[in-house]
Amino acid sequence: MLELLLAAAIAACAVPADLTPAPAGPPEETRITPVETLVLAFYWWPQECRRADAAATPGCHAGFGLKVHGLWPDGPGTTYPQFCRVAPPLDLAEVRRNWCLTPSPSLLQHEWAKHGTCHWPDAATYFAKARRVAATIVLPDLDRPNVATAGAVRDALLAANPALPRAAVFVGTDRNQWLTEVRVCLDLADRPAPCVAGIGAADVVPVRVWPR
Repeated sequence: MLELLLAAAIAACAVPADLTPAPAGPPEETRITPVETLVLAFYWWPQECRRADAAATPGCHAGFGLKVHGLWPDGPGTTYPQFCRVAPPLDLAEVRRNWCLTPSPSLLQHEWAKHGTCHWPDAATYFAKARRVAATIVLPDLDRPNVATAGAVRDALLAANPALPRAAVFVGTDRNQWLTEVRVCLDLADRPAPCVAGIGAADVVPVRVWPR
């Protein structure tokens, strides 16, 4: 069933013919901590595409809503591992395979380097896991007039995924209270679990949602 859902999602997304991998980024601080939980983060893509360094990517012209930011291994409390080993550039086949999951070659490269290297043996295994977990989450359309608070964002996600506990849904906003992302917290068996570092914006917090 998950593979059918994934196939349907890919069929609805056209991979650009001229897609190219992003170069590996500069070395960044390595942080090694035990992995205790996972977080699957989804960007609200219209807001992500407002950033100057993202707006020119092909994925910012496709009318996407929620798209995977990354699958993150998380540590105890507010700590998490990052940049655990050298991450060579992704090959073109891997970028094409995952573009409909995360429509940005540079973000795919960054997520593998920062997060994937800390819990998975290679990029193919990391992204396969991200695709499988993402396929279990039904993503609502948040570009609606009644989505005006962080609680309404959670309500929309929970209505589409009744098995999700409310405490497993993190809602992120920027300093101007624009919705930036939604995260689903998981245990190491991929089951929804309360977010150990908190749920972000409280239900009563007003949010603004940039339209698609």
